[in-house]
Amino acid sequence: MNEMIKEATLTREEKIKKEIGRIKKGGPESGHEKLKNTQKLFVRDRLKLIFDNQKLLYETGIFARSTKPDLPGDGAVVGTGHIDERIVFFTANDFTVKAGSIGDMHGEKILRIQEAAIRAKRPVLYLIDSSGGRIDEAGGYHVAKHSGGRVFYNHSVMSGRIPQIGVLYGPCFAGTAYMPVFCDFTIMVDKMAGMAIASPRMVQMATGQKIDVETLGGAKMHATKSGSIDFRVESEEEAAEVVRKLLSYLPDSFDAPLPEREAVLPKINPALIDEIIPQDPNKAYDVHELIDALVDADSFLEVQKEYASELVVGFARMNGKVIGIVANQPKIKGGAIFPESADKGANFVWTCDAYNIPLLYLCDTPGFMVGSQMEHAGILRRGRNFIYASSCATVPKMCVIVRKAYGAGIYAMAGPAYDPDTTIALPSAEIAIMGPEAAINAVYFNKIAAIEDAAEKAALVQQLRDEYRASYDIQKLASDLVVDDLIVPSELRDELIARYETFENKDYLLPAKKHGTILS
Repeated sequence: MNEMIKEATLTREEKIKKEIGRIKKGGPESGHEKLKNTQKLFVRDRLKLIFDNQKLLYETGIFARSTKPDLPGDGAVVGTGHIDERIVFFTANDFTVKAGSIGDMHGEKILRIQEAAIRAKRPVLYLIDSSGGRIDEAGGYHVAKHSGGRVFYNHSVMSGRIPQIGVLYGPCFAGTAYMPVFCDFTIMVDKMAGMAIASPRMVQMATGQKIDVETLGGAKMHATKSGSIDFRVESEEEAAEVVRKLLSYLPDSFDAPLPEREAVLPKINPALIDEIIPQDPNKAYDVHELIDALVDADSFLEVQKEYASELVVGFARMNGKVIGIVANQPKIKGGAIFPESADKGANFVWTCDAYNIPLLYLCDTPGFMVGSQMEHAGILRRGRNFIYASSCATVPKMCVIVRKAYGAGIYAMAGPAYDPDTTIALPSAEIAIMGPEAAINAVYFNKIAAIEDAAEKAALVQQLRDEYRASYDIQKLASDLVVDDLIVPSELRDELIARYETFENKDYLLPAKKHGTILS
């Protein structure tokens, strides 16, 4: 009775504040207990890790289903916050409310945030910790014109307009697994998150296969095998750090300026570049060292680090300004381009072009890998995608031929014929259809095989290889303007800075059409 009297004496403002307080506590005790057992953070504590000053700018839709005590906010927290003083929209599942499952109003809140972000031209962050759609509420809602199913339509419309980042904190199946892969970038917390089109139980029902979440769709699997994610992190704290760092390279929208930072010198002195690149064209080296000698110190953020590592891609700053880097990695598989690395390169180039991020290609590749396994894996189709993305990207593009540029590999790496704004060669550069070993074997196989004396055969092979190498001497190619410039390695950073500055206002349109028929 006393409680009823006390409630009746509350002012209108106090009643609303009390109800907001109740909603912000999340789901029932059982939901919080379940969350605690998973060692995950409560959704509102998770948001504090990400946003400036541990607070939101505003929250919207908070009273969704407030008449149902067990469904506060319908299990979704949505709104805006500041990251490095920039406004970012967000949606976040509250796992304490029916395991973060998506009901009618939960889906409606996500849709409204997406539509608001489209209008406001601001990035969107999806913090995903959901068991999927609420089957008991589904009916035909998931296919209705304005329904939870429209989330993916919105994702598609938003793609390339505003940056979308997805972070997975728990096992997500079916619809909630599609949300992160529709994003520009996906982050998964290792040993905690999972992502698959169907749960292990559903897989067993459909196929008879018994499998656990980690094997089916864990963070390690997606980071190393499927290539469906961009970052695998060890904790929620690291996930928040990656979100904040990633956004520091991205604009608010496709036509907004890129963030800038104060310029700093590289970690490795550019004077050492010629020492980093071995004299022997077949000797491996780590392209990360070359990158560290070109970009501002500690500015390189590698994307898809664990996937197809024969190609290195990521964001960096050069003289304080954002660039995207695509670099062959001679240390892994000789820097050859495989089907997986072709996909990786195509997707990264396409994303950079969408958000007007200038590209730097560091070419050192023997070309596309050959063999029956490669053909079965679609090397032609996937290699085509890489070439297509590099061809159609209209942002400032700089191609540096570091060493090998053999075969069609140089096409994917935006070589001279693919409209880079400059093609720079270092003294170590080699541009040819193929390497001397393969070329001589292909052209002179019968002649070499006919020689019985081993010493005579070796001498002829060496002579033919030397003659072949002379045909693609880089100074000769520079003389013929096959490349724009042959430069001193120690001056490469300064040369690139000058050229990026020159092409800051680049405005180059492709011939008019609706869109290409090649999906990268």
